[in-house]
Amino acid sequence: MYNRNRYGQPERKASAGAPLAIALLAMLAIAAYLLVGGALLDNRGRDVAVYLPPAANVNSAVQAETAQRP
Repeated sequence: MYNRNRYGQPERKASAGAPLAIALLAMLAIAAYLLVGGALLDNRGRDVAVYLPPAANVNSAVQAETAQRP
């Protein structure tokens, strides 16, 4: 008789299986994505070259500025 009067009420016992399974699957998918991406981008044979612009001659710039002063 008690169950007949509980229509539409939330259940008293909730299961945590579905949210935990979704979180675990999301973590596994992210880990697989990172591992596969790291394996594809792992080019150890490529060298990196950095080209810097030539340095300006500071002394000549200061001398030119002081030469223009009256």
